[in-house]
Parts: sequence; C-alpha cells; structure tokens
Amino acid sequence: MKQRRNFLTIIIINNMFTAFIPVKENSERVKNKNFRIINEKPLFYYILNTLTAIKQITEMVIDHDTDKVRSEIEKYFDNLKFTKREKHLLDPHESVNKIIEANLENFKNKFIFQTHVTNPLLTKETIESSISKFLIHEESLFSVTKHQARFYNSEIDPLNHDLDKLLSTQHLEPWYEENSNFYIFSKNQFLKNNSRINQASKIYIVSKTESIDIDTEEDLELVIKLKQK
Repeated sequence: MKQRRNFLTIIIINNMFTAFIPVKENSERVKNKNFRIINEKPLFYYILNTLTAIKQITEMVIDHDTDKVRSEIEKYFDNLKFTKREKHLLDPHESVNKIIEANLENFKNKFIFQTHVTNPLLTKETIESSISKFLIHEESLFSVTKHQARFYNSEIDPLNHDLDKLLSTQHLEPWYEENSNFYIFSKNQFLKNNSRINQASKIYIVSKTESIDIDTEEDLELVIKLKQK
C-alpha cells in the first residue's frame, strides 16, 4: 500500500503546472489596461485570482517590464515569482515565444499554463478541464473560439463556402480562431519547436463570452457590464 501511495505521489508531482503570465505596464490600444478598475479590482486581479484556485498550478511566474507592475500585483497576491523582462525583449512587437524562451529556466515544473491578464472571464472550470484534456496525451494545447459563419476576404471572395450552394451556417465546416486565452505545453515540447504550437497541437474550445480578450475600450466596457451581473 505504501508503494502505491508513493507511486501516486510521483504522478501528482509530475503533473504539476507553472502558470506563466506576461504583464506590461503600458498598452498601445487601451491606456493603463492592466490596471483599469472593474468592480473595485484591477483587471490583472481576476485571472490571477482564478489561477490561485487551481490545485494543479503550484507556481505562478509573472514576467513584467516595470517595478510598478510588481508592486501593484503584490498588493493583492503573495508567493508569486517575478521575473524582470530583459531589455532586448521590451519591443511591443516582440514574440511571446521569445519571452517564454527567456523564462524557461525559471519554471520549476515541466508543464506550463500560459495566459494573459486580459482574459478576466476565463473560469476555474475551463482551466481545470483544459488541463485534464492536455494530460490525456500531453500534446501542446491552445484555446480557440468556434465560428460557423460565411467568411469573405476584402475582395468579397468566399473563403469557406460556395456562393452557388448557399448552405445554412449550421452545416458549414467550423472555423477555429486562436483566441490567446491560454496555451498549455511542456518544456520539452517548447524546446523542440521553439513555439507553443506545433502540428501535433490540440485545441480547446472556449465560449465566445468567456474568451473575450480585452483589446479595445469596447471590450473593457462589455466586461465591466458582465462582471456587474
């Protein structure tokens, strides 16, 4: 019985995750976005608070670009690990893959759950379910939004349907939008591909409401209304 308990302990330890969250002080489209107040709490509070409730997440690493980010987060949360972003990665157009690569050695767990503070509606249930799906095959997994609609390019050429066969949208093949809510992967997978996503990756569908990522003032206003309900 003792051997079985030890075996189960090893499995549990090996299935622990590090949550990695890049947080910048400034944003291009929505001023002070990460610190904007929603229901008396700053935007960054919501996803960080949700992550602290996930048992499989035993470490949270915050990549930040200024001391203000760290000091504001520490007003609400203890026991987080902070890493200051390197100067050559401060360009706003820098790839998140490069930021992850610079932080890999800071992660104590082999599995990574990467998300953003701009996803305040992401739920504990969704995160736990996505982690469970990832652990089935341990292939990298990322969140998507499902669309079944008729799409056109700027020249009004149909992209996913035939104008001569106007099928109802429910019969169209679904398209899946990478919504940047979260990415789940192992250190080894990332090192092999230098990317969070590869040809073997799986997708996890998140509802359109829950997957709202705050990129505009309109997004922020919508989230404020939803949080007030």
